[in-house]
Amino acid sequence: MTGNERRKSSKPTGEGSDLSMEEVQDRLDEISERLARLEELIERVGPGIDEVRTSAKVIREGFEFYDGMVRLMSKFTKAERLESRYGDLKKDDISWRIIQILDNSRPLNISQITTSVRAERGTASRRIIRERVNDLVKRGILQVIEDEDERARYFSLVKE
Repeated sequence: MTGNERRKSSKPTGEGSDLSMEEVQDRLDEISERLARLEELIERVGPGIDEVRTSAKVIREGFEFYDGMVRLMSKFTKAERLESRYGDLKKDDISWRIIQILDNSRPLNISQITTSVRAERGTASRRIIRERVNDLVKRGILQVIEDEDERARYFSLVKE
């Protein structure tokens, strides 16, 4: 895909456009790649154009910093949005840990969730974890993921 095709196919940015974190990340990756190519071209065209090369490098480093911040923000956003929506999630440490664990992983079964909660808290009974998971499913915070093995139940955060 050429640069012109990319520009035509991409949505406009600014007020009114609702970009997901993934879309923002993709755009930042594209900008960073373009800036790196620009630096290479400047180097080939005129090794004596130090000021231009330095400016391009500073701009690229700025985008890479911004890119890192977006990546960091995206790790915490979903759990924090759930907390703001349901308000009382942090009151129950076990439920909050379950949400954080599932926010940063693939769907997990009760045993895997219990192991992860134990690793973070030091203690967690399988029975309590199951109760909290079932409560979070009833509240619409977690969803059951269907598997080929009907006995296996995996859980993930709901899709927003």
